[in-house]
Amino acid sequence: MKIDNINKHILFILQNDARITYKEIAAELKRSETTIRDRIKAMERAGIIQGYTALIDKTALGLNFFSMILANPVLSSELDTITEKVKKIKNVLRVYQISGNKRLAIFMVAPSYKELKEIIRLQLIPIGLKDEEIVSVLEADREFISPLEIP
Repeated sequence: MKIDNINKHILFILQNDARITYKEIAAELKRSETTIRDRIKAMERAGIIQGYTALIDKTALGLNFFSMILANPVLSSELDTITEKVKKIKNVLRVYQISGNKRLAIFMVAPSYKELKEIIRLQLIPIGLKDEEIVSVLEADREFISPLEIP
């Protein structure tokens, strides 16, 4: 599927407000509502738009400590298996396999640093992680891709 400038702008708008109506997008892009609806449906069918989600203020839930854990698998041949296990831990937001000295970047939330350390000790290390390094995230903004960044 071709991602032209109109589709790029639709994606950008949806990232900022997934609840925006077709009519509002159409007005902003000076296109018909039908055109916008057809383009969004086509991007959904093509798997470009994979779903819609709610952004939640984690501190309102008592999850005040946001961190990135850099770690290695004990056995590098188990990287994929460990990645799948890490995804199932409830405090894990995202997991990335990365290059460099550490092979995994795990984004997690917890009520406190102390509780994060317990999660690491009781849940991450037992599934086969080592060399963990905790990086505190001091400020986070919503993730989004600018329409100019989409190739």
